[in-house]
Amino acid sequence: MPFDAKNFGDSYYTPEWCYESLPIDWTKYKTAYDPSMGDGRMFLFLEEQGISVDGGDTIYDDNESFFNWDDKADLIITNPPFSKAADFIKYAMPRCKTLILLLRLNFLASQKRYPLFKEHKPDALFVLSKRPSFNGKGTDNADYAWFVWQNEDKHIESGIHHINP
Repeated sequence: MPFDAKNFGDSYYTPEWCYESLPIDWTKYKTAYDPSMGDGRMFLFLEEQGISVDGGDTIYDDNESFFNWDDKADLIITNPPFSKAADFIKYAMPRCKTLILLLRLNFLASQKRYPLFKEHKPDALFVLSKRPSFNGKGTDNADYAWFVWQNEDKHIESGIHHINP
């Protein structure tokens, strides 16, 4: 069940247009998990699509930490803490059919992450044509994209795509 998250200064809530604009057939998913659900807005969106959703908040709730979750879901989708994104990918890949993470585009460019991308190359990128405001007070100086990995049923078109609010 979603909860009202407190903004501890480093919470970044994903604006609705970022995921509502994704050209994805949500009927392909029966179950989903949002490991960094913040205020629960993506959780509620997925429920509205008829998906059975579970979630937690990786940053503030050790009991609900994604890295303590030992289940599986058709879809794992989230805006993870940037510093933990590589760990999210490694942990999530064997636990879902589709993984979708909202990340800065510069996540692609790192010598440290090079081995990760050799092993887990994204199937698709959905570049946000507008920089999102995560705190309602303007945007940061970074560009973002949804990174998509598909283990099964590769129904999301591969390649680089752009989405507009």
